[in-house]
Amino acid sequence: MIENTVMLLILVPLLFSLLFVALPKSLYKILAWAFFIIGVVLSVTLVLDCLPTGGAGAFDVSESSFPMLENIVLVLEVLVILFILAVSAKYKNWPTLGLGIISAALFAYTYANVPGAEGASFNIDQFSQVMILIVNIVGTAIILFATGYMDIYEEHRHLHRQKTFYFTMSFFLAAMNGLVMVDTLGWLFLFWEITTLCSFVLISYNMDQEGINNGFRALALNLVGGITFSIAIILLSTKFNISTLSGVGTDAAAAAVALPVALLCIAGFAKSAQMPFQSWLLGAMVAPTPVSALLHSSTMVNAGVYLIVKLVPAYANTSLGTAIAVYGSFTFVMCSALALSQRNAKRVLAYSTIANLGLIIASAGIGTPLAVAAAIMLILFHAISKALLFLCTGEIEHTIGSRDIEDMSGLIKKAPLLTTLAALGMVSMLLPPFGVLLTKWVSMEAASSNPVVIVFLILGSALTTVYYAKWLGTILSSSMDKNAVPHKKPETYFPLSFLGLAIVVTSIFVFSIYHYFIEPQVNILLKAVPTISGQAGQFTTEIGAFAYAAIFVVLALAILIYLATKSMFKPRMTSYYMCGENNLERDRLMFRNGLCSYEKSSVSNIYLQNTFGESKLTTLGYAISIILIVIALAGGVL
Repeated sequence: MIENTVMLLILVPLLFSLLFVALPKSLYKILAWAFFIIGVVLSVTLVLDCLPTGGAGAFDVSESSFPMLENIVLVLEVLVILFILAVSAKYKNWPTLGLGIISAALFAYTYANVPGAEGASFNIDQFSQVMILIVNIVGTAIILFATGYMDIYEEHRHLHRQKTFYFTMSFFLAAMNGLVMVDTLGWLFLFWEITTLCSFVLISYNMDQEGINNGFRALALNLVGGITFSIAIILLSTKFNISTLSGVGTDAAAAAVALPVALLCIAGFAKSAQMPFQSWLLGAMVAPTPVSALLHSSTMVNAGVYLIVKLVPAYANTSLGTAIAVYGSFTFVMCSALALSQRNAKRVLAYSTIANLGLIIASAGIGTPLAVAAAIMLILFHAISKALLFLCTGEIEHTIGSRDIEDMSGLIKKAPLLTTLAALGMVSMLLPPFGVLLTKWVSMEAASSNPVVIVFLILGSALTTVYYAKWLGTILSSSMDKNAVPHKKPETYFPLSFLGLAIVVTSIFVFSIYHYFIEPQVNILLKAVPTISGQAGQFTTEIGAFAYAAIFVVLALAILIYLATKSMFKPRMTSYYMCGENNLERDRLMFRNGLCSYEKSSVSNIYLQNTFGESKLTTLGYAISIILIVIALAGGVL
């Protein structure tokens, strides 16, 4: 039964990718709804199928099917390499072409010298199930959102490429499903590279010079990770006879496999856009908003942290693990500082995504049961919240024609429903009782024994609060425009509201999620259970208790009181007061200064460009992150 569901999770997205190509655009909304419903059903079915086997499932590919599937994998790997070489040569992108040639040479060496696998296996543990739920529920909801977004997007840019868009998005979901379920390293690597190609196609979607350049940057930096992945597979196969991901931490001593594990972690760093690889994710923001939400916040970048967390048994309580923890926490604080200086909402979200992935990596590097539990929980909660924020940003851009945070002042009057959902996404990232804040708290508890890591986590969390609070205050502020007319419900209302509801529901049932998915998974990885318990609405860890149920009750009462009394209070609108002489005859936003000349008033948040700007911190971040990666590799060698 599990085998059938696993195959459907790979084949059904492939089928929908073909349907999006074959059928007319008028049917896309129906296809997206069908894809969403089937994705929800299949992912939940997989979880239920694993119940009789203790909550996790594993199976080997049958001997009769393996030769055919292995040949398909080899053919697809060749096609991936040929595509990289061809597109790099076509656009004369020589660095990417060089990396493609190295990848081809490694593939040829592996094919000629590494013993062929005798079989293939799938391992659907609780962590894989969490990832499957994210990919097939959040992912298909994003595709559903796209059906109400892409027409306007293409109209503004005079494009007609939606067949390519939906084909690639669906194909990507198939690859992600395979990536998080397969245990055989060779097959895992194929799915890994397919997600890289899908990312390149979607970042280049606009087919302008900016999009193509950023697409190649993403392709090149992820190829670096793919090369380290290939070398790690060669080392594991030839020196340790290890061909599965689950075998890396159990079939050999941690010290013996430290070097290939470090190389696999570098592949994860690149995929998750950690420093110094972060530029590809920032450049990816030129892609349509659904691409940013699916590939670059809630799904593809999670493939990197998924791999790193699965490798925890191989580096827990080692010098390599400590280096990974310091590296991840450094990326967390550095990218949080960079986010503070941004006015472009998508760049704020991009830096926030990189920072939170760094927090996940830091938690994994700490390697204690409590820290690993926090890492897995943060992957789930962050994926939902960040997907909602990216989609809301895209809808806001269509509403006001800008993604500049300063242009969002008064949004609550123009688009109250959209603003409420965006505010929910921001609040869920930084305030109790929502899951992201809860797991950050647990991460800091777990990091308390490492003074460097805990200082970085505290500083990063403080900076996170500042940049989200600025944005939140802007969209909830009143506008001087007395003629502002509230917009109707956007066509994308359902997927946005669905993700908002998912934030609330997963936070309410955080302990149930922990009990079923997280605790057993940590026990599988580390053979120990974290010190977390929960009863009567209490979430209790080693340090103290968190009454999350009581806070939700208070929030619900506050909302009811507001709805019952909001008509009693009407805001009083007044004009701006500006130092100097107000020029009410010409324009209320102009004033005459002390030199008797007219100036336009400017009111905005403070972005501290001279302190936290990209020109100030990026070079420093590159240097320190490269040093930390070298230290991690040195730990693997020594």
